[in-house]
Amino acid sequence: MIFGVIVLVIIVAGAVYYLGNQTHTSPAATPTTATTSATTALTTTSAVTTVQKSAVPILTKFSSKSVEVNSTKQANTTVTAPDGVNITVMIPAGTYVLSGNNLLQNYNFTLATFDIANLSGPSGYRNQTPAYGFAFEVNGMIDPAISFVNVSKAPMHLTTITHYPNTWYSWAYVGGTFNSSTGIYTGGNYVAENTWTYNTTAGTMTNTQFYKPIMWIFTIGPAQTTVAAGAANTLTTQTTTTNGYSYP
Repeated sequence: MIFGVIVLVIIVAGAVYYLGNQTHTSPAATPTTATTSATTALTTTSAVTTVQKSAVPILTKFSSKSVEVNSTKQANTTVTAPDGVNITVMIPAGTYVLSGNNLLQNYNFTLATFDIANLSGPSGYRNQTPAYGFAFEVNGMIDPAISFVNVSKAPMHLTTITHYPNTWYSWAYVGGTFNSSTGIYTGGNYVAENTWTYNTTAGTMTNTQFYKPIMWIFTIGPAQTTVAAGAANTLTTQTTTTNGYSYP
């Protein structure tokens, strides 16, 4: 009898020992460093992909200069771009603003430049790299529905001059939304390449066709047709009509 009790105790003790070892040698699974890293990488990649897909062009105002215009007098203003180069716009006497059915004789004109983000070159012109944006504003608005006109409501073209070689181009850029309070222009699309006259001696490029307060994008690409020193070279492009408006 005593012998049987001893045997039973030994068996129970052995079972307890075995179960105890099983508990300690089979811990709950914990993520390894490799697993955690892989999960983090996957999450990060997904986040980056989401940002890239939702990214839209953003143009943030860098500098601006304003002038109060009375259509009976000539006016001009100059602003310094992000690269330190000046841009000057001359508004000839007799220039009114047509906004809706309203012909404005007095208005605030602003010349502004913009830093750019999330903006590639014009489609089909990947050898042109965007440099920065510049725009005309009328009473704080960048809007292709507004025009510079004469008293008969015919277009009045402003003169824009800056100092770049003939490796510089510009494009009309419309369709975005401008917040005058923050100075940020969001979205938009290239519409048409502009026409400039280049003077190799003065190192200038001049445009005499702009007649709307819109955004333009300067781009840098291959040199255009080489001209003799001191001569002017005019790049001629076809204008594009969008939503009833032509953008040279």
